[in-house]
Amino acid sequence: MRRLEWVSDCASCAGLCCELIAFEASDDFAFDKAAGERCRHLTDDARCAVHEQRASRGLRGCGLFECYGAGPRATRLLEGEPLAVRIDAFCKLRALGELAWLLRGAQALCDARMASLGQELAVALAALESVANAPLAALLHHDSALSERQAHALLRRVGAALGGRPARRP
Repeated sequence: MRRLEWVSDCASCAGLCCELIAFEASDDFAFDKAAGERCRHLTDDARCAVHEQRASRGLRGCGLFECYGAGPRATRLLEGEPLAVRIDAFCKLRALGELAWLLRGAQALCDARMASLGQELAVALAALESVANAPLAALLHHDSALSERQAHALLRRVGAALGGRPARRP
């Protein structure tokens, strides 16, 4: 199984967040944009026409957004798919990427006395990789809520092992 990079890489993406994500005019965004509406700055070849000037153009939020690698992965996986499928897959991949980021951070906190917990985190990370590498149909039918509950239970256990509040039972 190929290990995914769980980081944004705009150069390897077809501007999915620039089309799929909604935002409202605010300090971080200069204008409103609905989900499914292409950003006015997205070019025909799926590049941002103002990428280097995003902050000065009132699009600071674009630079703050982290897709956790969902954009490049979905670009490869979803070419030619309808918008609704692209939105669903992108959102699932982003959620998986965020969970992987959290679990890797927790894994880095595990010392020798927490070895078994570190191994459980490694298993959970491998499971997320497996789902993210699955064919599109399997990804779309994956129970994201279950992955979130399992990851959050592990994170609570890491917190408790580090001296935080006792872990709640799921």
